[in-house]
Amino acid sequence: MTRWLAPLAIASAVSIAAPAVAQEHENEEEGMGPSPRTLVRPHGAAEAGVGLLTLPGAEVCVDVTQGCETGDTSLELHAWQLYRASVDLAFGAGITLALTPSTDAPREDPPGVPRDHARRYFTVEATARYYAVVTRSVETWLGIMTGLVVISDRFTPQDPESDKALVGPPGVTIRTEGLSLGLGGGAAFALAPNWSLGTSLRVGTWFLPEEPAKSPLGDEASLAGRITMFDIGVNVAYRLNL
Repeated sequence: MTRWLAPLAIASAVSIAAPAVAQEHENEEEGMGPSPRTLVRPHGAAEAGVGLLTLPGAEVCVDVTQGCETGDTSLELHAWQLYRASVDLAFGAGITLALTPSTDAPREDPPGVPRDHARRYFTVEATARYYAVVTRSVETWLGIMTGLVVISDRFTPQDPESDKALVGPPGVTIRTEGLSLGLGGGAAFALAPNWSLGTSLRVGTWFLPEEPAKSPLGDEASLAGRITMFDIGVNVAYRLNL
């Protein structure tokens, strides 16, 4: 009698587990996303999206004798690579690039050399995330980010064919480098087994040099000192099991 107990127990376990496995595969095929149990296995994820970067209290100055403007806003692109070590924890790094600042401070160009000014923002940061809620259809997370921020001020002549004598390249670029530290949070909604649509909000501080760098023509870097930053974005993410 005893020799039949082991085979019967195995058969019972298989009969109980098979419907659950089938239901999980059915859910994935219907686009509900993987079960939280499948996230125990480490996996990678790539996120890419767009957002709005704003510096509400920043003093934007390129020539202090001409005055400053307050605040700046720019559309930005961002991308993150993440390693999901467990259901709850992920680590990774990412970049942000903002190219369309809305604010430009007044300045006085050299006599006879009218110029254009462009400012760009670039960050490269490491991040750690804690996933507070993980279900088949929704995930929410909280995280910390820190890294490097680079602000580029480019001054170029409006008429590159001018007869004015210039030494060196026709334009000049002032780069300001500093540290960034921030907190963030977000949510992701499953679109398919490995795809999701997410949103995020970040709040941080940029620690820039107190004294702005200057060009040979007397131009100054747009930003200096401590800057408060807000970033809201949307992204598409792809998950890959390792």
